[in-house]
Amino acid sequence: MMKVVWLKILFVLYTVFSLAISCVSENQTSAVRKQEKNELMAHLRFLASDELMGRKVGTTEAHIAARYIAEQFRAAGLQPFETFNDYLQPVEFLIDNKEVSCQNVAGFIKGTHRQLKNEYVLLCAHYDHLGVQHGKNHSGEDSVYNGARDNAMGTAALIYAAKELSKFPPNRSVIFVATTGEEEGMLGARYFMEHCPVALQQIVFVLNNDGGGFNDTTQIRVGGKNQIEFLSQFWNPVINLGVACLPYPKELAYLYEKGDNIVFAENGIPSVTISPGFDRIDDEILKYVHQTADEATDDFDYSYLLKFSQVYALLAQEISNAQSVPFWKKESEYYRRGVKLYSN
Repeated sequence: MMKVVWLKILFVLYTVFSLAISCVSENQTSAVRKQEKNELMAHLRFLASDELMGRKVGTTEAHIAARYIAEQFRAAGLQPFETFNDYLQPVEFLIDNKEVSCQNVAGFIKGTHRQLKNEYVLLCAHYDHLGVQHGKNHSGEDSVYNGARDNAMGTAALIYAAKELSKFPPNRSVIFVATTGEEEGMLGARYFMEHCPVALQQIVFVLNNDGGGFNDTTQIRVGGKNQIEFLSQFWNPVINLGVACLPYPKELAYLYEKGDNIVFAENGIPSVTISPGFDRIDDEILKYVHQTADEATDDFDYSYLLKFSQVYALLAQEISNAQSVPFWKKESEYYRRGVKLYSN
């Protein structure tokens, strides 16, 4: 009888202890998520602040944004490329017959696998926007095109991914690039490709992220998903985060050709763009796309920003650790370019 009593007491104590541990774990996870959301909010609000004047290519404010991103890369533990100027890749363009000086911002994590570390997964997001304009699209006294959704949100997600992947470096090496000049025709991405610090054949996959707005926070859109042979192993962990990862709507598939990803795809490198959720271009999207209303206001969905960033980082981690990476489908127009690139 005494033995039975002690067994009951031990069972109760074990149950109470297990519940206590579970509560502590949940509280710790909640605290971490809150801190991550606050950090993302801080990145977004700084990059999309009026003080940065819309991050127009070549402006002092764009230089400040570049240095801010560089310092975030440093804090995350990324290594700078030896040929760069402390995470900065100086770039000069001719825009409207004027010479403009600006920078791409880049760093990398060295992979841990003896062989796969010589392959690179590249993550990128453009950090430039439209600056300050008057006339067309100008509303009231607000003339700053802050670009919170386009693409301070993507830049914040890039910084988040750098921090997350640095905690447990994956098998493959990972390059992180915040590009300039996207709004001027993907100029920064093109310059990076033409002056790439590693051989193009070593870059085995590109995860760009960009967007103009979102009207569905239950999903993430993946431009180019239908052109890539993805295995379910890459998506299952993402689905567990509680969001659907869908290709761009068929009628909007052309948007795949409108971002930095296309620069890499044209060179044969399998590339997709991760975008915030949208099922159509409606008023909820149009009121922000290249409008002065695209600001990091209090009613911005920062919880969705965290979810978006988690998906981006997790997908990067899965691909960087996989035994083999996704490649173009044979029916893709980029398939032959990929075969040619990697057979050299």
